[in-house]
Amino acid sequence: MPEPGLSVARGIADIAARLRQVRRAARAGLGMAWGMLGYPVAWFGLFRPRDALAAAVADLLILGFYGATPRSPSARLLARQVRRGQVGAVFFVAQNVGQPGDLTGLLRLFRAGDTAPLIAIDHEGGKVQRLKKDHGARRLPAARTLADTLSVAEARALYAKAGRDLAAFGFSVNLGPVLDVDDPANPVIGKPKRAYGRDPERIAAYGEAFVRGFGEAGLHCAAKHFPGHGRSVSDSHHGVADISAHWAEDELEPFARLFASDHAPALVMMGHLRLDSLAPDGRPATVSAPVVTGLLRGKLGYRGVAMTDDIDMEAVSHLMNRKEAFVQALAAGNDLIMIKNLFGYDPLLPQRSVRWVRKAIARGVLSEAQIMQSAARVRALRGPASKS
Repeated sequence: MPEPGLSVARGIADIAARLRQVRRAARAGLGMAWGMLGYPVAWFGLFRPRDALAAAVADLLILGFYGATPRSPSARLLARQVRRGQVGAVFFVAQNVGQPGDLTGLLRLFRAGDTAPLIAIDHEGGKVQRLKKDHGARRLPAARTLADTLSVAEARALYAKAGRDLAAFGFSVNLGPVLDVDDPANPVIGKPKRAYGRDPERIAAYGEAFVRGFGEAGLHCAAKHFPGHGRSVSDSHHGVADISAHWAEDELEPFARLFASDHAPALVMMGHLRLDSLAPDGRPATVSAPVVTGLLRGKLGYRGVAMTDDIDMEAVSHLMNRKEAFVQALAAGNDLIMIKNLFGYDPLLPQRSVRWVRKAIARGVLSEAQIMQSAARVRALRGPASKS
């Protein structure tokens, strides 16, 4: 029987979680209502990428949408922007995954143009798996459970089957594997068992099984959450997770091992993680050049696509507005900028992004060469992942 104090604490936590859900739903509703004022301009506007730079900026955007059916105005506009060459990638979150027929309709909507976008979803297993049995997707165990019960070869075979489930719908990017070091007390990684364990060799081995398995089905994978979310004491969905006091360099080892393997992930997702030893200005890794360019690119030698976690998350939005976050994330060295575009919905976001980049180049904050290099890395993902 649980102790009275523990029961009270759990009750308070449950109430706080429900209040956050209500607040988020209210923010989303208000944000969508306000954003719809600009919808006609976005829908009927004559904007097209008019030069190579504008086309490149489109490839740096991975945007979300509101709704779970192909009738969603937000989804329809985003699909139109994809067809117009304004956006190169989209991603699904839990609220976008409804009935199987609606999900199929959404995927068909986004893939209707001449050039299909990259389409991403979280499909780790355990609690972080958007597609369910009702969608025809097999359930995957959480990472820790999987590593405790299956060999690496068995894990790879299971991930290959799951990859075929995703590919059948039309997804091309899986936002996983988690390469964080396990700490059972961690609220967002440890408690949901999202990490494979504490041993870097084991983490890298199962991470490689993930990349290889889903790669056999033609999907690209995004290893996360760089430079290591496992020992944080807070959830970066609700604010910057300060890892300064608990982070250690051994948290880089699973990433380094996987990068050095024959199956390096095509993408790495930066976490909204504060690490004062590398970024003493207190900004999260997502917008920190010492972490993205210095640590990921320089020290670890990663040459694939560096992508942000959603810059609309409170960890970033409490520190800076969307424009500042977008520009700073690019200046830090990221190639692909994830924006849910739900809280404060902006139907004109693709057009604004081009203007933000042009102005940042004019100020010397960004360079056109950097933007073109990032776009080239993203465009290389248009083909299927290696199936070796």
